[in-house]
Order: sequence, then structure tokens, then C-alpha cells
Amino acid sequence: MAKYKEVANEIRKRIKSGIYHSEEKIPDQESLAKEFSTSRVTVKKALDMLSVAGLVYTIQGSGTYVKKNAVNLAERSIQIGQNVGLTAAAGERLELKTEVLDFNVRFPDEEECNQLSITQEEPVYDIKRLRILDEKPYSLEHTIIPIVLAPNITKDILNRSLYDYLQGDLGIVFGDNRQTVRAVKPDDNDKQYLHCSNEDPVLEVSKVMFLERGTPLEYSVVHHRYDMVEMSFINVSRDGLLG
Repeated sequence: MAKYKEVANEIRKRIKSGIYHSEEKIPDQESLAKEFSTSRVTVKKALDMLSVAGLVYTIQGSGTYVKKNAVNLAERSIQIGQNVGLTAAAGERLELKTEVLDFNVRFPDEEECNQLSITQEEPVYDIKRLRILDEKPYSLEHTIIPIVLAPNITKDILNRSLYDYLQGDLGIVFGDNRQTVRAVKPDDNDKQYLHCSNEDPVLEVSKVMFLERGTPLEYSVVHHRYDMVEMSFINVSRDGLLG
């Protein structure tokens, strides 16, 4: 497990157990880095992950604090709408399994070219995975990534954590992501792999993940069981105003 995840999971446990109380300031990054024998960069990455999950918030010049409802959030399953992968979001709280349903290389179609700002002559990975949480089907992922931006992806990597490989091995820095969420009727794959009935709604999330410099890295369409997810949104304050 990546070091920042270990740090994030331990802080999450401390919030859940009450070691770090609601609305209490937690130790500063330097103290945490010393405690966990790591760098401040790693600690910041762990705190950013917890901030995205809605557990902590930072006041510039003051420090990082536990949110008022953090204990309840720490006990929930998974929130979506975050800029982290499912492996990181699940952490140690949930058992995550991945089944690679299809993995190949091909040329992109028109929609994929538009979403990723590439031409039809640039090959892409076509990845389809079933994600299972605590022995329950959670989501079906269809992911398209230009090969030039993420070379040497293998099935073994996909069975573990794609985002760990992109960030840890390739040193890729994620930027913003753009997501569109809508409710759809289940298709045949949803019925087969997510065990949806004809009447069960499916939450469809279309996402484009960008690199820090603004280049589209990933285009994905994910189907979630309606009873396994909740959306998580964060309004970012700029110059005192909510954007």
C-alpha cells in the first residue's frame, strides 16, 4: 500500500475512534511526517485525500481540522465524485476485488476523440472492469486512455490499482476532472454483473480526468448500483466567494 494511503487510513481510524475529535485541530504536517517517518509531501497527499472524502478541512495559516460530521462519514461505504480512485476511497475499511472483463488496444471512435482531444490515428487502451465491494457488485467501469500518456499498462496492474500505477509508477499528477451524472435504465451488462432488475435505476457517471497541465488523460463511463453509492461535492472558495 502506498505510504500516503497508510497515513490517511490511520488518521481516518483516529477520527472514527474519537482520538481526533470533531472540529478539533489535528497535528501539523511536520509532526505527522515525523510520527509516520515520511515526508510532508506524503502527509499533505494523505490530508488532501481525507479532505476530498469530506473528513477534514484546512484553514490557511491555522492548520487542518476534523469536520463536524466526520465520524459519520468515516463509517460510510463509498462516496463518488472524488478525484481519487476506488482503491484509495475504499482504503482498509472495505474489501475491494476487481475483475477485468475486457482489455485491449484499438483506435478511438469519434466520441472518444472529442472527449480526449485526440485523433482517430492515436491508439487507446479499452478497459472494462467489474468492481466488487465486500462481496457485493459495486460498479461496471469502461475506461479509455491514450497509450502515449500511460504506456505499459497490463492486466495485472488493472487487477490491482490503475491510479496507483499512473501516479506512483509513472509520476502522473492529476488535475481537474469533469463529471456528468444521470440516472439510466439497466442494460444487459448491468443485469448480468450488477445483478440489477428491470426496475432498478443505475447511476451513470461519465468522467474526463485531466492532467495537471490540462491534457485529457482518461475518459470513462461507470455504471453504479443505485443502492451502493452517494455523490460527494465540494464547493471551492476563491477570494472568499464560493465558485
